[in-house]
Parts: sequence; structure tokens; C-alpha cells
Amino acid sequence: MTGGKAGSYVAGAMFTADYVEKAARLAASCEKFGLPYAIHEVPTVHRSISARGTEDLSYTKPNFIRHLMAAHNKPVLYLDADCEFLHEPDLIRELVRSRCDFAIYNGFADAYADRFLPVERWPGAKEPPVPNRYYHFAGNIGFCSERQLFAYGLVQLYRNSLAARALLTRWHRTIAAFPDCADDACLNFVFNNLTSRSWLRWLLKVRWLPKSYARISWWIYEKPIINHAARPTSGGGLKSSFIKIKDPRGRQEFYRSLVQPRQASFPQDCVIDTEQHMLCRFVDGELASVEPIKQTFWL
Repeated sequence: MTGGKAGSYVAGAMFTADYVEKAARLAASCEKFGLPYAIHEVPTVHRSISARGTEDLSYTKPNFIRHLMAAHNKPVLYLDADCEFLHEPDLIRELVRSRCDFAIYNGFADAYADRFLPVERWPGAKEPPVPNRYYHFAGNIGFCSERQLFAYGLVQLYRNSLAARALLTRWHRTIAAFPDCADDACLNFVFNNLTSRSWLRWLLKVRWLPKSYARISWWIYEKPIINHAARPTSGGGLKSSFIKIKDPRGRQEFYRSLVQPRQASFPQDCVIDTEQHMLCRFVDGELASVEPIKQTFWL
């Protein structure tokens, strides 16, 4: 699937046959905003993307992004095929003009990373609550840092530059070295082990995307520009089918000495009523209002 107007970058995604409807939705959203796009059907993906994937390293994300760079000779905005543009992505054009080499949403660097999930059943109740009205706290990233990366890889921007290509090459090699690990973890590993002696650390021009550009449905308080409507099956604190990186040289995915503990910004025993914009709490088995919330929600 290709189309859109000529632009300073190309939006790219790959999808398998069972994602064809989602890929068509992404293509339609690119058409809506006149974004140039190249969305490729592939027979499978590497197992760093899906535990059911192939060992063939041709189907890794970094290899696919390098392919798009070579084919289009311009910066690449990679997206997972189940993403969708809901508003004009003006920031991407600005980042391309600024000659940014690499941009991604970094969960460590965001000031607010709380996740919320819909309440599916009241404590002790036989009937479920009203769908998509009540939400409960579902965790957050327990650390924060501007220097370390906790990648949400559903949206990534790469300039067609020496530094960006070098980062992709190192990411690809790390996936090859740790094929049973998630590709986001491998990207964290590469970035967080760029030392002051590495030329890439000094040359790579990095920007962190706001979560609106990689918005997952559990961030109900964030207006989506690029949206991922489904909740991931792993990552963000959820149980994962991937294993953790165990480097024989002792390098870590991230370093505790370079991050600070993060406290939840939301009372964990409370429930959000998104219809009444009210913070609630269970008292004697009944949901009682605590205080109003001045917040818009996107559900």
C-alpha cells in the first residue's frame, strides 16, 4: 500500500495477513492528512516482535526501516501497522527540518506515565459496570530519567543519516545476539550502553516524542495524534512472553544508578468516573465520590 503526497519523510509499516484491515486503516489515515506512506505486507515478522515469529532476521524492525531508507532516500517514520493518525502530525515535520536523527516516546523521560484500564467488574457485584465509563489505576513506569531510554517502539522517526543508520545497525545486531528478547528491550540496551567514548553518542541527535504521538489506549488523559487503540499484550509493566537480556559482558538494559524512583501521580485505590469527571473510592462496598476532576478524557 503506497500513496499520499510527496513530503519530507515517508511513513512506513509492515503487516502480516491477519493485520490487513488495520494496515488499510493506517493507510486511509495517511491519505486523510496527505502523508506519503509505504505499507508492506510480509509473510511473517521476527520473533523479537512476536513470540510466534520467525528466526529470519530479514523481518526485524531495524532491517525494515533500513529498507525504507534505501528505497525512498528520506527520513522514515516507522509505525506499527495497528496505529492510526487521528490529527495532523506537525511535530514530525518540525523534527525532520531540525535534522533530528532519532525520535521515540521514552517512558522514562515523561513526567506522567500512569496507565488506566476500564473497570470490568465491581468488587462483590454480580453485574458489570457501565462499559468504558469507570477506569482504575493500572500501574506506571517505576523510574524516570532523561539519560536512559524506556522505548515504546510503536512509533519511531529516523533521519537517513550516518548516525541513524549506525543506531539501526547496532539495534539489528543486538536482536541477532538476543533473539528471544523484545526488540524494544534491545533498542534500550543499545541506547543505554552508548558511553562517552562512543562516537555515536556524540553524533546522534535525539528527541523524545510526546505520548500523544505514540498514544496507547491506557493513557486515557492524552489526546491522541497517532493512536494505538488496542492495549499491547506485553510491555509497560504487563506480563511479557519475551525473556530479559542477559549479556555475558555484564551490560544492562538500563542502569539503576542513572534513574530515579517514580511515584504514581494517581491515588491507586481510586476509580475515575469519566462521564461525571469524578474521582471515586469504594466505601463499605459502594462507590463514593471523592472530588471532581478537571480533565478531558479520550476513550
